[in-house]
Amino acid sequence: MLLKKKSVMISMILALLLAASACYYYFTVYNSVRVINAASLYQGYSSAQSLYNNADMVVIGSPVKDFEDRELHLTRFSTGAIEDIATFTELDVKKVLKGPEEYAAGLTVIEPLGMYQTYRGKEKITSDGYTEMKKGSTYLIFLGENTFGQYSVINMQAGKFNLDGTDPEDLTGSPNKSSIFAELKTNFSQELK
Repeated sequence: MLLKKKSVMISMILALLLAASACYYYFTVYNSVRVINAASLYQGYSSAQSLYNNADMVVIGSPVKDFEDRELHLTRFSTGAIEDIATFTELDVKKVLKGPEEYAAGLTVIEPLGMYQTYRGKEKITSDGYTEMKKGSTYLIFLGENTFGQYSVINMQAGKFNLDGTDPEDLTGSPNKSSIFAELKTNFSQELK
């Protein structure tokens, strides 16, 4: 009888330790986010006018979904290394400043970053410090059209500008961003209202 009580007690302690370890892993490792910033080659624009002139479409809009709920595009080389990563972000377009207005309904744009789950936690790969657009925030977004008819953010971090001040991360990553934004507010004061 005493041996049975000891084995039950040991089993309960082991089960409790296993549950505590699983909780620790889930909350501190599995849900952690490691940001990897990758350098990329892209055409950069240092003035608002050159950014506007080289954009195929310029819109004011907000993401429809949270970043984690958006469509991830991830391709790998045969070795398993990541070849390409991007996030497809559906926008609620409030105004089209340049480009075809008929594409505004249900517009999905490509953002140059992505996040995926590994056993070591989540890994977010960004291009040149680009930060994702936040659901509920309003942005002025400069887009370029690719050969497949899809639109992507151009000029990396200095190709989108948070208009309502709800995304503090949007101010980071590009040394020219604040001067371009000041120029945009002057040149497009009527459109940005």
